[in-house]
Amino acid sequence: MADFIGHDTAEAALLAGLSESRLHHAWLLSGPKGMGKASFAVRAARLLLSDSDGADGFDSADTGPASALMRAGSHPDLKILQRLPKKDGQDLEDVTDKTDLKRNISVDQVRQLQPLLGSKTAIASRRVIIIDAADDLERGGANALLKNLEEPPENTVFFLVSHAPQRLLPTIRSRCRVQRFDPLTTERMEDFLSERLPDLGASERSALILASEGSPGRALAMHGLDMAD
Repeated sequence: MADFIGHDTAEAALLAGLSESRLHHAWLLSGPKGMGKASFAVRAARLLLSDSDGADGFDSADTGPASALMRAGSHPDLKILQRLPKKDGQDLEDVTDKTDLKRNISVDQVRQLQPLLGSKTAIASRRVIIIDAADDLERGGANALLKNLEEPPENTVFFLVSHAPQRLLPTIRSRCRVQRFDPLTTERMEDFLSERLPDLGASERSALILASEGSPGRALAMHGLDMAD
């Protein structure tokens, strides 16, 4: 799918770790907004929770029980930490404006992981924690997460999405394998936009490529579409 353009290196790194049984316990997915880092984290989680050995690539996990549970938001071995709605009782899925979200991922949200991390996995051989974005962690939350990264729970993989990794605690960065998502070349942006926006004129496409600075998500946003960071 075009949304996953630019994920080649990250996919290869994760698949290599799986095939060689040396998968790192924490991945820092860094790069500009709009590069699909959160999308990659979800796809990686789907692969890991399907108990695949990765031999057939990421697409092999697009169907099956793990994928169905994730789509329903009910996989017991997956936890995604994000900023919560400001309005009590409001579901995150119902928030259409990011200004309606709280400023940070709180320390209480991180601490609520402990019962999960202190127990055995429910149905998969691994557990996956996604922090989207780690830049949003309040100081106490970052310190609480650091303890889990320093003493990683068994069979648990963390994916930390970060648009500005320099803002993270150096100790968090040092505990993670950094996977960089770099801006796309003009040629790859041409291919991406030609597939996603086939009716776009050449001059408009060139302007969009220039303004988006190699970020496919930013290009889509400028055109009124959306793609996960």
